[in-house]
Amino acid sequence: MHVDRADQLADAALTISGGAAHRAIFFEGREGIGKTALLSEMRRRHTDSSVFYVDLGDHYAEWEVMNAIARQAAGQGIRMDAFRALKQRYGDLPTVLFDGAHVNRSHVDIALSVNANREAQQSALADELVATLHEAATDTRPVLLLDGFERCEPPLRDWLTTSFVPDLLSGRRIAVFLAGRVVPRLSESYAGSIRTLVLPPFDTRTVEEWIELAGIEELKGLAQVVCTGTAGLPGMINEFLANFPSADG
Repeated sequence: MHVDRADQLADAALTISGGAAHRAIFFEGREGIGKTALLSEMRRRHTDSSVFYVDLGDHYAEWEVMNAIARQAAGQGIRMDAFRALKQRYGDLPTVLFDGAHVNRSHVDIALSVNANREAQQSALADELVATLHEAATDTRPVLLLDGFERCEPPLRDWLTTSFVPDLLSGRRIAVFLAGRVVPRLSESYAGSIRTLVLPPFDTRTVEEWIELAGIEELKGLAQVVCTGTAGLPGMINEFLANFPSADG
């Protein structure tokens, strides 16, 4: 069962519609506070937009994140031909180059070098992906939901912070929502584009509403006890309430 975080969902809707000054919201909060549930509810509510969800903890490299977005975009009818062609072209390039050989009386020196173009290739792929998403924007902005930022490996985290997310925000047509126990701090030039929200625990009133919705007669009037016993964490509240039969059961 989902308990609305009304303020955060309203702010997200305003951001997606283009009515807010910011184009991204970063949701920060401790484990179990409901970050993933919030992103899932946004995904459910905004089916009129192109919505892409990526659990960053499931990916270890930049190209994996881009592929996950591209697959979802293609599944929503966005033409990804140029991105696929570019990926195929770079996928065929060697990672090690042969630079030549030198022979003397005792041995042969073979010169090999790592392909220094990989970073430029990743950048070109990201540029093509972002451009495609911008072109797909019609009446509403494409929505990118990035979950589990704290579980990224450091290289992926650096790429998201210094390259990919700034690229997404530079065109002003994509709404970005990122969640994690910690969230990135982008450069000052993007300060006006991002709103960082620290998610609070659910209060007693919210838990009362949840008990009413679930129809759990045994817990009516005990919202304060439930809320205190779970520290207001929605994951723990959900587990607690699961031990009680609902009105439908």
